[in-house]
Amino acid sequence: MTPPPVEWRWDRFNARKVTTVAWASRNCVGKDGNDISEQQKMQKQVMGEQKYADNIIVSELHEFFRVAATITGMTYHCKQTQHNLACMNVRDIRLSWLQDGSVDNLQRLVWMFYYYGIEIYKIGRSVTHCEWVEGKVLASLNVTYVHLADLPLGQRTCVQQLYSRRLNDLRANIMRRGPTMQHRSMVKKEQPKVPGLFKKNFKRGKSTFFFTLNEQDANQWKKVSSDDV
Repeated sequence: MTPPPVEWRWDRFNARKVTTVAWASRNCVGKDGNDISEQQKMQKQVMGEQKYADNIIVSELHEFFRVAATITGMTYHCKQTQHNLACMNVRDIRLSWLQDGSVDNLQRLVWMFYYYGIEIYKIGRSVTHCEWVEGKVLASLNVTYVHLADLPLGQRTCVQQLYSRRLNDLRANIMRRGPTMQHRSMVKKEQPKVPGLFKKNFKRGKSTFFFTLNEQDANQWKKVSSDDV
């Protein structure tokens, strides 16, 4: 018989920094809740849970990018075989980006980063990839959230925050510039800080991003909607 799920606060662990004893103590209840030894035990437990969740999230994100690269037909040029090979992992996707800054490859990256995990997943699973992975984490740990009514407007749960952190890490690693970069293209979600190019108070939509084929020329940035991708 499956035991009842463990109840978590939405902020059970700190997804951005190390979970301190003070942070973990929020999860302590009962007469021993103020006991420092109990709080330290809770910190150890929570950090273990966070590590477990992190492993699932990272694994699912790597699989996410593998599938996305396959769907988009992304390839990279292999120096050993001198052939164009299908991207099978994040390293391959980065190689593809370093080698090919064409509009077609920019569209593939935009689709992966800003469309596939949100719009396509909503169509196929009725939830985003982040929400789907969170459900997998909670089910694996046999956990359910409580007091979600206390979740501030616009705030996300600890697992969702951890997912976003890992996704941003992988995206930044793929897109970072390097000495072997063969082009000057770039794509990003944040509005470029170019005076007079875009409206100062522009509020971007979820489907809006910015790209350029020459990052060294500030006036070459263009605003595009993923609806056009």
